Amino acid sequence: MMRWYQQERFQQLLIRLVLVVVPTIVIGYITLRFLNFSYTSLNTGIVNQTLYFSLGLTFAFSLYYYGARWIPSFVILWLVYLLFERTINRLPGEFDVFYATARFQLYATLFLFGWVFGFLLVRIKWAYLMLFGVFTVITLVSISNTTDISLPYILLHVSPVVVYGLYMLFLSPLLTERIEVSFKKSGKFLLRATLFTLLILLAMVITVNLLKGDLKAVEKELAARGAKDNQDGSTSGKNKDGYDDRYGLMEKSDDGYRLRDTMRVNSKMSQSDKLMFCSRLDNYFPDGSPAPLYFVYHYLTRYDPVKESFTRDVNVPSLDELDVDPTALPMYYSYTDTSVVRKSLSNKFRKIVEAQVYLSENTWKHSVLGPSSVFSIQTIPVEKDFQKTFLSAYKIFSYASDLNNAYFVYNISANPMLEGIQEQRTKELTHVKDYRGVNKTFLNYYTDYPKGGIYDSIAKLALSLASKESQPVDKVLAVRDFFLKRNENDKRIFRYTMQAGAVDDPNIPSSKMLYNFLFKTHAGYCTYYAGASLFMLRALGVPTRFTTGFAAINRSDKNKGWYWFYASQAHAWTQVYFPGYGWLDFDMTIGNEDQQGAPKPDGTPPLPPPEPWLVLNAKAETVALEKKQLNVSFQGLIYFNTPYLLNKTFTRPIDASLCRVLYNKKDTTLAAIHPGDSLIIVSYKDEAKTIPKPRAGVSIESQVEGFPSPVVADEIHIRGKEKEAKKNNAARKGLKADEKKMTWQEIAWIAAAISSGLILLLTLFPLLYLLYRLLCVSFTRGSKRADHVYRAALYRLHMAGLERETETPLEYAMTKVDPSLSIGFEEFMRTYLRLKYATGNLSAEDDQVISKFSRGIGLAIRRKIGIAQTAVNYLNVWRALRYFQPPASTDHETLSL
Repeated sequence: MMRWYQQERFQQLLIRLVLVVVPTIVIGYITLRFLNFSYTSLNTGIVNQTLYFSLGLTFAFSLYYYGARWIPSFVILWLVYLLFERTINRLPGEFDVFYATARFQLYATLFLFGWVFGFLLVRIKWAYLMLFGVFTVITLVSISNTTDISLPYILLHVSPVVVYGLYMLFLSPLLTERIEVSFKKSGKFLLRATLFTLLILLAMVITVNLLKGDLKAVEKELAARGAKDNQDGSTSGKNKDGYDDRYGLMEKSDDGYRLRDTMRVNSKMSQSDKLMFCSRLDNYFPDGSPAPLYFVYHYLTRYDPVKESFTRDVNVPSLDELDVDPTALPMYYSYTDTSVVRKSLSNKFRKIVEAQVYLSENTWKHSVLGPSSVFSIQTIPVEKDFQKTFLSAYKIFSYASDLNNAYFVYNISANPMLEGIQEQRTKELTHVKDYRGVNKTFLNYYTDYPKGGIYDSIAKLALSLASKESQPVDKVLAVRDFFLKRNENDKRIFRYTMQAGAVDDPNIPSSKMLYNFLFKTHAGYCTYYAGASLFMLRALGVPTRFTTGFAAINRSDKNKGWYWFYASQAHAWTQVYFPGYGWLDFDMTIGNEDQQGAPKPDGTPPLPPPEPWLVLNAKAETVALEKKQLNVSFQGLIYFNTPYLLNKTFTRPIDASLCRVLYNKKDTTLAAIHPGDSLIIVSYKDEAKTIPKPRAGVSIESQVEGFPSPVVADEIHIRGKEKEAKKNNAARKGLKADEKKMTWQEIAWIAAAISSGLILLLTLFPLLYLLYRLLCVSFTRGSKRADHVYRAALYRLHMAGLERETETPLEYAMTKVDPSLSIGFEEFMRTYLRLKYATGNLSAEDDQVISKFSRGIGLAIRRKIGIAQTAVNYLNVWRALRYFQPPASTDHETLSL
């Protein structure tokens, strides 16, 4: 008897998995990689995304190859999806639910895409054309997200999809028939496939070379039109204040300006004097003087040599960046991710720094702005008198370094005090001798460096400044001193300019402009200095990353600790990693007079918001306008800056006689509140109020019972229903007021119960299938009954140990079944085959033969192997699965009537 892995059907499946599924997984990985680089919000990891896509594709392809019914399988898949979604929505923690749901939906979508692709590849002959179309559309979408008109970039994206489509076109006719497993024929097939792939690549190379001139001409023409529009004073890309976001560090969005996720050096840089935000930074030197810190927006950790740009990367190791949208947080609510502290990879000279950030209408509000390694954020209100200038605000906590402040990082110009501070930091960093002991994956990632041409020249320059055996800090200082060196007239060789390249020649590639900056012009703005520094330090083996944000400048002594940030302070610099000390800022940019001065005097800082003792996340139950009171129910609250989720729902009256009511951050009246509205109710600390103090060792539910009744409200924020539904749909599902949160223990029990149920269902599958077959026999009459008797008999005999291999059904009855059981299977088979292939109705004699055989088979099996063994056999799942694999030889397979 052949084992299951020796069956012809299984071997054919393996061949198709290698020839069809593996290439589809590869093209799926490539497509996901391009898509992730174009849309950096997909920050869950390309490998994880590909894994879930691969699982769905492989499972579906294998399942449907064995003839599974598609409707029941899709229904089961849908039920499993709903079960997991329901379980996730009952997790404790509002934002745990939100982010777990977002990740689940991403992975589930990729799994379902893979499942559908696997189904199509098995069931539809020309399915690969559909897949080719899907991959092509996704690829074109990812290409459209770049501003580069680059022939290599386009070819890099399109070529894999084209090769996949042509490969499947070549392969599809061969898959309609049995593929020989012999070494000779397999080798011949692989040779043909390899030659075909090589011919495709050769044809593409020849085509590109033949049309290269025309394509370059189109490339140049498009870019030249853009340059001409700029010279002619076209307003394309320019705003009313003259800022041109095509050449600036920021780009305009529907919700303010944001620093780009991709940076490259251009021929010039545009700036603006728009106010972006202001901040109160609680960071001072021991003598009480302010110690400013650069405010980070994003880390662009990867250099793309094809697009010649620095970009964000979803696969970056140990990223100490807080990933949260501040606009999704309700007022006074916080989000903390302590893993940022761990990922900062530092424990020396570190402290927690608090800052308040007030954002103007010009600033993108969906990412956190703050010093390096922000790990916690809490939304706070903006005082009414300042709401025309600032639209939103939040408080942040950063795991900052004492060795990191703007005086250290700014490339000083002969300032003795600043030079002394830099020398102190340098002395401390000399304790780092090398990078031995640093994680290899981390080190290789942050020292990754492109090869060839211009990049080799930059590496050679770096090695002329310092040897690879030098201490890390000496390498950093060597690069800094390179930019500070002077000529024979004692004048700086490198200078700062926003007109770094030839404006009339916008087609100069970025790498060439960087080469000119280092070896010829010696003039550029921050992106030039940061990019050149990164290349040289990585060439010397120093982990470095490209950082974007805003330069902090202390311009006034009137309001110590307050900093005003304008668009002209948008900046790029490098961060260098030192083991034990973490990432430290090193700004190699030559001093910029324009950046030091403000386009207008700094304004009056916003008043800090009063401290609340109580914040309720409540739902309005009743509203009494004449009494200026309302009753609310709540389960979530913040009590003296500590968030709680109660075990039950409480109801409290609210005194709103003296409170301010806001809807979408705009003042309104109490009449705007309706039963069912979602509210944030704030009560500030006030000596005139009776405020219960927190009691140690007493449950929060008991303390809530002692809250004053009514609670005097100072502010009520009405949360817009439509806006809230879009942003916090998943979180609200998990915070229904009448549902108790599930603990992790309960979730574990549910998972165990589900797993046990699935195992039990799988174990009982052979018996359930037998019941299905017997029911079909019982409820069917006429010639169709013979077909069901035949199928039920084959299954029962198979489970009894009489497995059919290469015999035809009649041979199986004559040579294996009747000699062992003597049940008249041969007589039944001759009747069955005559009814199938001959014309005529079912006679009484035929019906008697069928009934006799149907009644006798079960009794004969039990007499042969016993009742107990018969029952045990129906628990053999692997034997049952082998039944659904067609025999190796199916030339004379008996089909259904």
